[in-house]
Amino acid sequence: MIDLNFKPYLRDGVDVYINDKDKTVVFVFLSTRERIQLNVEDYLVKLLPHMDGVHTTYDLVNMAGEYNKSRITKFISYLKNKGIVVNADWFEKLELDGNYKARLEKQIFFLLDMTSSIEKTLHIQKKIKNTTVAIFGLGAIGSWILVELLQMGFEKIKLLDYDQVEGSDINRHAFFITDNIGLNKAEAYKKIAKKITPDAIINSHDIQLNTECDLDTYLNDVDLVINCADEPYIGYTSINLSRYALRKKKLLFVAGGFDAHLASLGEMIVPFKTPCSDCYNNYFKESLKGWKPIKHAVTDRDKGIGGLISLSIFSSSNAALSILQYFVDLERFLSSPSGRGEFKFNDYSIDSFTVKRDINCEVCGV
Repeated sequence: MIDLNFKPYLRDGVDVYINDKDKTVVFVFLSTRERIQLNVEDYLVKLLPHMDGVHTTYDLVNMAGEYNKSRITKFISYLKNKGIVVNADWFEKLELDGNYKARLEKQIFFLLDMTSSIEKTLHIQKKIKNTTVAIFGLGAIGSWILVELLQMGFEKIKLLDYDQVEGSDINRHAFFITDNIGLNKAEAYKKIAKKITPDAIINSHDIQLNTECDLDTYLNDVDLVINCADEPYIGYTSINLSRYALRKKKLLFVAGGFDAHLASLGEMIVPFKTPCSDCYNNYFKESLKGWKPIKHAVTDRDKGIGGLISLSIFSSSNAALSILQYFVDLERFLSSPSGRGEFKFNDYSIDSFTVKRDINCEVCGV
């Protein structure tokens, strides 16, 4: 039974609509567009405008007069469990640093819409704050993922890249600054990251991801590894990191660095729960059996592949959203099919496919 001293506050982010024909009330969460439709009696609907964080549940019971006290308290309890009504000062009481909380206000409201629970919302945001992330490759995809993770509240980030910022990077990189031309990309984006989030702990490393790279030196204290390194190619670097991540039971996200970063959707690899990079490699070996590439007439094709910054951001935003989905609801995340996809500019469709764990995989097979 709900406490009669509880002062229900109908949240700003929830609209309420009444359908007089069938006597239904619809609550619409503005940020997620989720809807909850109820058949309720008129006297309960008339109480909604008084759920202002000032009137107590006891006050509302008295307003209803002769109507059933039990029905009213059950209605308010239901609204509270769904995150529709809360304490008016719930945000102020969240156990997060004041500046951090103020910066992430809209995201925290969004998380409450997703979880319907203040406790879960706080748990998710604290977990994000305390997670250490490593990003390999600070190019068209990695630079935008970095920015979005900072804006989501991640504050412990390692940046790893051996390449330098070039003038042509203005076309697709996040917050391109001409003063950074010639600098190592990891160091350049460390400077940018500190301007976005001065309190963040950002470390940069000028290294190339290859067989000689001692991953444990850089990733021993890392929880989530994000691969945006496309040299020599994304398949090789992903297998390298995937095998390490599985041994160490670390999360790996392979960002959409396929096909020149043109709005490709990558995948999260949860050790022994989702397909690993070797599973994907086995899948492609089988599905592309019989396909043979013909030697291209042009040997140096580095400058001949087009792209748009908006397509790169599409891939990066998908990565950030997938990572957030993992933090919000692990069970739901794992129940979704694993695979890859690609946004098609011509008809605004997404061409996708599903990959299952390979039971014969020598790395993660069961």
